Parts: sequence; C-alpha cells; structure tokens
Amino acid sequence: MRENLLELHSCSEPGYHPLVWYEGWRVAYLNDTPKFHLENIRDMQRHTTSDEVFVLLKGSCTLYIGDGNDAAHGKIEAVPLKPGVMYNVKKGVWHTHALADGASVIVIENADVSSENTDHIAIDPAELS
Repeated sequence: MRENLLELHSCSEPGYHPLVWYEGWRVAYLNDTPKFHLENIRDMQRHTTSDEVFVLLKGSCTLYIGDGNDAAHGKIEAVPLKPGVMYNVKKGVWHTHALADGASVIVIENADVSSENTDHIAIDPAELS
C-alpha cells in the first residue's frame, strides 16, 4: 500500500510516543514505563487548550481525576480504564494516570499541548490510593 494512502504505526517502546500528527491534533502511544507506575506519580496536570482522550489497548491503566479548581486538585477520583472505551478528560481538569506492567494506551490530543499550556500541581502518591 502506498504511504500517501495509508500509514501504519505501532510502538512497543516504553513511554510516550506521538506517531500521527495532522492538522492540529496528534495520536500517541503511552506504554508502560516505571515513570507511570502508581508509586512514582508525583504530580497532576491540566491542559489549558485541549481535551485529552485515552483508550486502553492492553493491560491496566487508571485515570485519576481531580474535581478541584485553579488552586487545587480537590477530591481525586480513580477511574479504571476499560479496553476499547474512550475517556475524554476535559480541558482544564486536573488529572494523572498510572499504568500497570505491560499496559498500553492510545492518547489523542491537540498537537500544541506542551509545557507552555499545561499546569502541574504536586501530589503525594498516597492521595491516589
């Protein structure tokens, strides 16, 4: 198949890997690495310009969603992802995620999501238990 008709992408490397970029959005693999294990989570983030979609491909991933405001993440709710379901974290919502060994997730977001438009707030991993 010619590449101008169809692109094929896969990735098994640990970490975050954007592989498709198109007219303002990107699709990435988020694969298990110790950085994303529950015991290593030290902050939550929120994107000020974009929603962010998560789709579990394999393994186990939990989203942690804060119900707070600008100043704090508020009460944190754990949302275990189910395979094949799209989870859309709305723009401006505090969130983080924890992956189990061997997990793989697809992430879809605006291509301009970066440190310039993403806020971070420190958390204690015990807040996520």
